[in-house]
Amino acid sequence: MIKGTYKRAELVIPKISKEQFLSLTPEKQTQYLQLYKEQVAPKFEIWRNPAPVKIAYGGRGAGAKSESTASLLIQFAEHPDYFGDNIKVICLRSVQKSIKDSSYSLLCRKIEQLGYTDFEITQNYIRNKTNGSYFTFNGLNDFTSSQLKSLDAYTIAFVEEADGISLETWDTLEATIRKEWNYNGVKHQAEIWAVYNPNTTNDPITQKFVSNPRKNWIITKCEPLAEDNPFYPENLLEKYEALLERDPDEAKHIYLGYPRNKQTNSVWLVSDVLDCTDENRNTKEAQEGAISIGLDIARSPTGDKTVATLRKGYTVQEIKAVRGYNTQDVAGMVQELAQYDKTITIICDQGGNVGVLDLLLEWGYNVIAVPFGGRPDEPNIYANCATEMMFELPLKQMYIPKELLTQELLEDLSERMYYYNSKGQKQLEPKDNRSEVAKSCFKNRHNGRSPDTGDSVCLAFYNRRNDMCY
Repeated sequence: MIKGTYKRAELVIPKISKEQFLSLTPEKQTQYLQLYKEQVAPKFEIWRNPAPVKIAYGGRGAGAKSESTASLLIQFAEHPDYFGDNIKVICLRSVQKSIKDSSYSLLCRKIEQLGYTDFEITQNYIRNKTNGSYFTFNGLNDFTSSQLKSLDAYTIAFVEEADGISLETWDTLEATIRKEWNYNGVKHQAEIWAVYNPNTTNDPITQKFVSNPRKNWIITKCEPLAEDNPFYPENLLEKYEALLERDPDEAKHIYLGYPRNKQTNSVWLVSDVLDCTDENRNTKEAQEGAISIGLDIARSPTGDKTVATLRKGYTVQEIKAVRGYNTQDVAGMVQELAQYDKTITIICDQGGNVGVLDLLLEWGYNVIAVPFGGRPDEPNIYANCATEMMFELPLKQMYIPKELLTQELLEDLSERMYYYNSKGQKQLEPKDNRSEVAKSCFKNRHNGRSPDTGDSVCLAFYNRRNDMCY
């Protein structure tokens, strides 16, 4: 992002001039003031709707995550009709040494900002004296697994800094926060709310809720800085710019919500991959140049995914992933992706289903087979083709549309580890434990899945001089 070019989200209820305000009736003035105070960042207005799970993630200040959720919680406590009953909220974080470490201060500030006068604020809890809604505060480290199960009476479990919570704790919370009740014939249910800045590409909360969300969950990705936050303070922009000059990777983590690199010896940094979505790279020049398709073929229809990536110049234009396709289906999918243009180069994993390559050749396509374990162009540097194509990926110049940079692709590119072998060559870690070197293994760290999408993208950009035409 370039200084002075930041986008800022617009208020749902805009600020009006003094003349416009005075032209309203007294009743309309009161209504406008209340609605103006109660509005939250635009992406969080949907949180007024019921959902068993509501998750928001992004960098510091992005989407006004904490501010918006705290305001909504206080509004729900003031107006029980949202849930059909007075609410009981437990505010949690991983470690809470005192109430000062919790969302207590923020909630108190929101009560004052909203102008509500019916709240009793003590050193241990916050309670609405009129309807009985209340808030309590705890650190999750204070609970045993069995004690967590005692939280089933709460209406909302609100978790801040949720990236550090274990998968086991999330499983227990999801099974516990499930209270249901009826109000005027309408069914209501308890909810889990959580906000966080991703620490790694695969935090437990990301695994549990974000990577595979259910249709009835609300998952809110907050774009960085002021893009989703109309209230974003100017001093935060100044702090971001200052840290960006001093420590770019840390600035991108804190303010842009980039996960930190999980592995110290990964080929690419998380920030390198996420930078590919920067719209400043989406130029006419980036879309000019060679067109090719990278095809990572599953060895059998029931095995890993088959993934095809279409790129033009430095731009990834389309990614197709299928499972269970037979030889004819895969070849047909590639043919459609190429729009039947036989001048487009198709770069394939030689170790996949050879029948697909045979069929594409039979149809007249330009097919190049890459032996992942074969001799690279630079054998003094790289142990094999797979290592070379990962290291030689032009990631610093590439543009990947945000909708194509999935969680899996992010992991495939930023969590491929390497080491130096006995010959002093760079060598990628094995995908599984069948390799002679099993210091680490991608599949073990990723629930048995292979980095198929990442391999497909690397193949699409692999400009191997010693091409082996199949």
